[in-house]
Amino acid sequence: MSKTKNKRNIKIEIIRLIACMAVIWYHIRELPWKTNGELSETAVFFECVCTICVMTFFLITGFFIYNRNGTILENWGYLIKKFFSQVFIFFILVCIFTIVFHEFLISRESFLYCIQNASLSKIATTLFDSFRYFSANYLPGTAAHLWYIFSYAIIIIAYPITKFIIEKFPKYITYIILVILTIFMIINDYYLFYGNPSYNLIFKIIHKPIYYSVWGYVLYNDIIKKNVDERLKKTRNKKKILIINKPLCFISVLMYAITFILLFKTQVAYDLGTNGEYVYTSWLSTYSLFLTTGFILFIYNLNIDRFLNEKINNIIYYLSSKTLGIYMIHYLVITKFLSIGFQSMFTNNRPNFLYHLIYYIFYSLFIFIVSFVILLIIEFIVNSIKSLIMKR
Repeated sequence: MSKTKNKRNIKIEIIRLIACMAVIWYHIRELPWKTNGELSETAVFFECVCTICVMTFFLITGFFIYNRNGTILENWGYLIKKFFSQVFIFFILVCIFTIVFHEFLISRESFLYCIQNASLSKIATTLFDSFRYFSANYLPGTAAHLWYIFSYAIIIIAYPITKFIIEKFPKYITYIILVILTIFMIINDYYLFYGNPSYNLIFKIIHKPIYYSVWGYVLYNDIIKKNVDERLKKTRNKKKILIINKPLCFISVLMYAITFILLFKTQVAYDLGTNGEYVYTSWLSTYSLFLTTGFILFIYNLNIDRFLNEKINNIIYYLSSKTLGIYMIHYLVITKFLSIGFQSMFTNNRPNFLYHLIYYIFYSLFIFIVSFVILLIIEFIVNSIKSLIMKR
């Protein structure tokens, strides 16, 4: 194992892979309203299952982004450099692809048709508007999922402030801020479900993902490290048996179960109340936050890494390192398969709950594999071009 890999936490990488699959799951989900106008509670159920998808990534970001050694400005410079070198360039390429080949992705139009109708001014204007308002709303619908990259960038931009609060202020200040924002979140979600969505003004000032990342920092440093990692260090038992913190496991399961039931009931009530006009995106709500917290605590506390050998670890590390790239292109793959009718072959006439479950598991795995292969091809082409340039 390389030094880099040794520094990585295999349990976090497993959670990251599960979250990546949950994102795909969310994007291939069946909408809750059937063609006959009936609400499908099965569809609502599975939508609630994949609610952990994006929230997991925000919390994991908070796990590590505030733990780096060095000054705040040094760390900020490192994060900005890493963002532009590892994320931004590929992000721009995906944006341009969706702008040029949007019709190819959503219909049966050819690549050639899209190239012939491509416009440099349209590409430039779309990108300019997107960066001007720092939003993916100005990109084509096939790039709507890239809102996450903007949110991740906001976390990095705000890093000096959040890191300063965490590092320089007493710990109870961080807790007080999180409690206050959580109260606002709960009120905000109430109005999203039952009142005026414009009530979320507070989160236009304090961006939600920043709040989530700090929550992730507290979750990892004040709960997971102390109750799982440090406890394992004191355990001398080297046998491959499941070692868990039973109270923490009970709390995590209880948190997940209660939140899931509340989310499901609220989601059903919301869908019925709006008559199918709008599907509430619960993956950025307080429900998602508590649900994901319970999920992470439970999976991490299982300590399944004790049963994994070095070969399996390396495979997990490798696949996990590709999750961001897969995230960027998976929705394009889903959209294309949907446009040619491939996905509908598996979604029509699903007779029962089990069939739904099999569809979500295997079709999301299929999309993951296809996206992974495409990503490898892109990396091969990029590396080949780099090698040719260096030889010259």
